[in-house]
Amino acid sequence: MKVHVLSPGFTTPNGRAFLFPLKVWRKALRDRGFSVTFFDRHTVALTDCDVLLVDSKFHRDRWLNDTPRIVEEFDGWAKRCRVVYCDTTDSSGWVQTELLPVVHVYGKAQLLRERSRYQAPMYGHRPFTDYYHRKYHVTDASPEWSCAVDDPALLKKLRVSWNSGLADYSLTGPARMALYSRLPLTILLRFPQRFIKPEAVRLRDLSCRFGASYPRASVSFQRKMIRERMADRMDTSKVSRRRYFDELSTSRAVISPFGYGEITLKDFEVFLTGGVLIKPDMSNIETWPDLFRGGETMLRHDWDLSDFDAVVDGATANYQSAIAVARAGQDAYRRHLIGEEAQELFCDHFAMLIK
Repeated sequence: MKVHVLSPGFTTPNGRAFLFPLKVWRKALRDRGFSVTFFDRHTVALTDCDVLLVDSKFHRDRWLNDTPRIVEEFDGWAKRCRVVYCDTTDSSGWVQTELLPVVHVYGKAQLLRERSRYQAPMYGHRPFTDYYHRKYHVTDASPEWSCAVDDPALLKKLRVSWNSGLADYSLTGPARMALYSRLPLTILLRFPQRFIKPEAVRLRDLSCRFGASYPRASVSFQRKMIRERMADRMDTSKVSRRRYFDELSTSRAVISPFGYGEITLKDFEVFLTGGVLIKPDMSNIETWPDLFRGGETMLRHDWDLSDFDAVVDGATANYQSAIAVARAGQDAYRRHLIGEEAQELFCDHFAMLIK
């Protein structure tokens, strides 16, 4: 099966994570019968294939002023091959509804388990921004609502692709991935091999480093709530990457709020460094790899923070039992990155996405 991939390349964190496993496991995909070729522009040969995967970052800057032409492009491609749109945006809530009637498959890194939610507009394009708007009346300077999917039959086209975890988030990983965009040497792309055991000596109870400056108040609201809750306990301001990794490696538990999306790169850094990941509840999200199971691979708290203090204090006071959660999260992540069956797991999921 000839598979073509249209993408601007390693230009954004999510774009890198989309391409990373396709590049690193290209031979494994070929052994399974998928011949993968990459394109960074629209050429005559682009649709000379069985399946065309289109990274959403390719059209990102054109949607505002060129929507009809973009839809026309996809319609033309879909007449010549099977088209899989790969939505690499951060949130589970954002769906490019104009493309659903046109493409054969709409792949997204994280989807709402209750697909019918896409049939109603969401404030701020996200389920959690919609929640904070409705519960706390948080409003943005320029309010926006997601577009509803009018035809429920189109929801069957939605499939989970792979999330941003399949990349290199070691201390120097992001720098190597950024360098690859200018110097495309495959030696620069490798999954991290070093995982710090949860049982390692950890002198800190807690780490809670993150920024809270977002253009949208509905996006930053959760982070600001958590920052206010932690103000009397610790410094939450951002630090250098080396100091940040040193802190992660010596902390028993790490708080990781939502950002532009529910999944953040910090989540994977925590799995690498072995702390207990503490996040808002993600049981409404379907993603792959499935690393965000409350009480099993991470500790979850409610979006309104009603149980936040109890969860955080419980993780540090009962650390020996919390270690089991940290170990399960790290083991699941390692299994999908460098485990003996990692390549096969990805190839199986890839086949399910495109067929």
